[in-house]
Amino acid sequence: MWTFFDLQEERGVNAIRQWLDSLPAKAAAKINTRLLYMMAIPVWPEQYVSSFVGWPQLVELRIVHAGVQYRPIGFYGPERREFTLVLGTTEKGVIPARILETADANQKLVIATGRSRICKHRFD
Repeated sequence: MWTFFDLQEERGVNAIRQWLDSLPAKAAAKINTRLLYMMAIPVWPEQYVSSFVGWPQLVELRIVHAGVQYRPIGFYGPERREFTLVLGTTEKGVIPARILETADANQKLVIATGRSRICKHRFD
């Protein structure tokens, strides 16, 4: 039903894969498990996603593991039933504006350059 994409940096590095690889293995596995589940359902439960006030295009995925709030940030698109992850972060109370500014810039870059800056999400 859904396809997940990752931001690919100019030099070809998958930014989301790089973030996931920096996390504890069990946390990365939980994030990927959640994405697999979300791929299979048409409407995502409210507790799994949230938009940001003032950042209407950005959506955070909510995943908690071992007391840490992991927040992959992305947007719906570029096409229908697609979701593109543009930044990975953790939340400690509130996500700083500079993180949202980076995610917003990444989202705008993907829209401006088309599919040349995204790749299918890797679950390995």
